[in-house]
Amino acid sequence: MRNAAMERLSKLITDPPHKRRGGVDELVSNRGFSYYFEEGWFSLFLLALMVYCVTWCIQAANWVDNLSVLTFTTFVALLFGLWSAKQQRFAPVLVYTSITLLSFAFAYWQMTKLFYDDSFAASWQGLLHGCSLIFSGNFTIDNSIPFLFIVFGCFMLAYYSMLCLYRWHLPWLMVILNAIVLVFNLNNVIAPYIILLVIFLLAALILLLRFNLHQAIHGWQRKGLRYSDDLSWDVMQTGIFITISILVLSWLLPSSYEESHLAQIWTPSGPLGQFATVFNSLNTNDNVAANHGNFKDTLVLGGNPNLTRDVVFKVKIDDVQPQYLTLVTYDTYEHGWSIVYTDQKYHIAANTTLVTSTQKIHNVKQTIDVVAAPDEQQPYLVGASDIVQMSLPANVLDGSGGIIAWLGDNNTSLTAGTHYTVISTASSADVASLREIPMPADAPSFNPNQAPDAQPPVDYFNPQTVKDFTQVPGYLQKDKRIQELAQKIVTQAKARTMYDKVVALESYLRQHYTYNTDIHPRAGVDPVLWFLFDNKNHDGYCNYFSTAMTLMARSLGIPAREVAGYAAGTYENGQYTIRGVDAHSWTQVYFAGYGWINFEPSASFKTFDRPLPDQYTASAPLPGGNNVTLPSAANKAHRGRNIDNPADSGSGGSSINQPQDTFQAQLRIALWSILIVIVLGMIIFLLWWRRLFSRYSVATQMYGRICTLAEWAGFQHQSSQTPYEYLHSLAGSVLTSKEDVQALERLGNIFVRERWAEPGSAEHPQLSGENNELPAMWKRLRVRLFFYVARHPRFLRRVPDAIARQYKRLQKRRQKRKKLRLEF
Repeated sequence: MRNAAMERLSKLITDPPHKRRGGVDELVSNRGFSYYFEEGWFSLFLLALMVYCVTWCIQAANWVDNLSVLTFTTFVALLFGLWSAKQQRFAPVLVYTSITLLSFAFAYWQMTKLFYDDSFAASWQGLLHGCSLIFSGNFTIDNSIPFLFIVFGCFMLAYYSMLCLYRWHLPWLMVILNAIVLVFNLNNVIAPYIILLVIFLLAALILLLRFNLHQAIHGWQRKGLRYSDDLSWDVMQTGIFITISILVLSWLLPSSYEESHLAQIWTPSGPLGQFATVFNSLNTNDNVAANHGNFKDTLVLGGNPNLTRDVVFKVKIDDVQPQYLTLVTYDTYEHGWSIVYTDQKYHIAANTTLVTSTQKIHNVKQTIDVVAAPDEQQPYLVGASDIVQMSLPANVLDGSGGIIAWLGDNNTSLTAGTHYTVISTASSADVASLREIPMPADAPSFNPNQAPDAQPPVDYFNPQTVKDFTQVPGYLQKDKRIQELAQKIVTQAKARTMYDKVVALESYLRQHYTYNTDIHPRAGVDPVLWFLFDNKNHDGYCNYFSTAMTLMARSLGIPAREVAGYAAGTYENGQYTIRGVDAHSWTQVYFAGYGWINFEPSASFKTFDRPLPDQYTASAPLPGGNNVTLPSAANKAHRGRNIDNPADSGSGGSSINQPQDTFQAQLRIALWSILIVIVLGMIIFLLWWRRLFSRYSVATQMYGRICTLAEWAGFQHQSSQTPYEYLHSLAGSVLTSKEDVQALERLGNIFVRERWAEPGSAEHPQLSGENNELPAMWKRLRVRLFFYVARHPRFLRRVPDAIARQYKRLQKRRQKRKKLRLEF
């Protein structure tokens, strides 16, 4: 007993020995690889979670086809990275170089398998051809080349993330590299994937805390300083609580504030925006997959859109004139179109009417049946411009120039079989009325601050709308060819009014250019400059026509914007059939008092018919009875209000915009699966716990369960310890109150006397009635013990222990088999 006590005392006052290799404390196996690394398995889980957040975001961005292989690629890269960081047998430079070459070969094999039907000769020719095009400045390349570099880059990111953490001990560098890739890809995915950023930040903060704590403990150990065994877990608990609190608080804070200088980083003219433009140009190629319409928050001018004749919509309309279907409008051009001037999103209940101040309008009712939904980055809803009522609940994306798009809410999107009704206000303005509207520079001024109750003149232009929708990128202003061409066109047409100038631009494009989707724009040149001046064939499709007209109008000081949607389609059996080839873009010009007016610059498409004077009577009030008005661009006080209930502050509706509810459905399935697994696990655990030691006496049951919980928390029962000694050491470490310590020691005393006292003696608890005290004692102690296990779940280490033991068994079996083969 004395020797055992001295042994326990020596263990308490000395640190456990560690093997050293390369100046770093590690528990190293005989084969040169660390199964138990000091950083811990939890840090490995956090790193893998961060890297997979980036990987899944790249997959969601869907830059090219077949990116689903990135999940397996990342797993392989993490394994190689862990081995490279912990191996001690080979030179690091040799390992890093070999893995880099191997990763490129792996990416090349994936490309060959998925794009060239396992033909290495064809893939090699495609790679050489793609590289030659890139070096010559032509980025119109096949999708296989971006796929190759995305897979290779994803492998390298995961591999070097492992090295940064476990080999070079640079966690901040690892977090920054992954964060840059994540943020860039988040800018090209739909809103629900923001949850990946939340998970990434949570894992990153906890990992940095865990790793800094590990380095601090490592320093203390080298200096021989003492610290509590529970320090790591206590610090991690506090850190996790603070991290979650920070994320929850940031989620609850208002999101409308924007720092103007930092915001320049994200604009199309900023560094990230320019990089995104170049990256998008790499994906602009002549081999676009066949589709029946693909709509995003950006509009890229590329090669053949490859539209099919699949039926997309069936539309019934109560108006004589056919109507284009609008999905989204764009306001900013920078080698392509994007949405920048968006103020707010508002939730609109079904059959709620938006009140408009636009003059000379008439109502158009459309009944839309979705046959095959187009590809959408956002759940855009279609209808003739401008929509004022919809039979589905929706979110309205509002901007400085009015409504940008109608979006489906959580339960609404354009899925096959969707049926809804939409009412729009089509313009009734005749040609004479539009000609009366002056140019914005000649329009009357109005200051609402001087006369708050006065109404602005009919021909008053909102200065913010004029500013936002007459902007031309700086490089086109310096080029001046577009402005000179536009000025030449209106001069030759002798156009004096704004309307006549716009018609002159429209007519010029229709007469001097032909419509052709099979075009090959030259890389490295702005698409609209190529279309207007460098294209010897003078051909293009709708994106080029409408972009050219919009930019020429803007160069003259006329507010104009780009619109994407579908043309009217073909009239068949009392309704319009809209096919994929009807996917279209056109130009809208803003006329003060009359709103946005449609113009069709594309050759081979019919121009919009202007109504005759007084052709349409004033529209009757719409059914529904619930009318709302969106806040004006100048009224910022009501931003952030929910239109359904103006008294409620909020974001104006859900920020979750998921086409066909795929992400939401997958998330619900994952959460419900986790919940079901947790509930089933708890039920199984309760059943097992009730049967644990049930064949023994009450005192033995209590003692056995206490020992089980203690072992789960890391307190192993030594063979040399008596029950008194074991419970005494347990009470000093686990329990804090004097009453709990006395109860635990009392329970141990009863167990010992029940186990070893004479059954007929007065000391036996069965005769003295002390067993009746045990349920109350157990009820008092079990809460404390379970809580301690929850705070110190050392039993989780059994999983890697079991894996390591199994691996060692397999190694021994292989060595025995190898030895037997050599002997025979």
